[in-house]
Amino acid sequence: MIVQRGFPPPPSLHLDRLRAAPIGHFYDVMTRGYGAMYSYASRVEPADRWAIAAYLRALQFSQNARPEDVPAEELAKLEPGS
Repeated sequence: MIVQRGFPPPPSLHLDRLRAAPIGHFYDVMTRGYGAMYSYASRVEPADRWAIAAYLRALQFSQNARPEDVPAEELAKLEPGS
């Protein structure tokens, strides 16, 4: 909807620069706003902003995960017959 209303599309969270950004970057963007995005500081509690930033980081990791990134005991649970 935002793009249809003339705003630029948001960047992909999977860009190298955003995957390399510290988790605090996402918290700061939510707190202060960035570009066309306004601040959410008055709308989202700090603890929730950190939780959202952690979720974004988990999404980033999930798109680039390799089998060797999964602990052996968890990987074993994915094997047939486990």
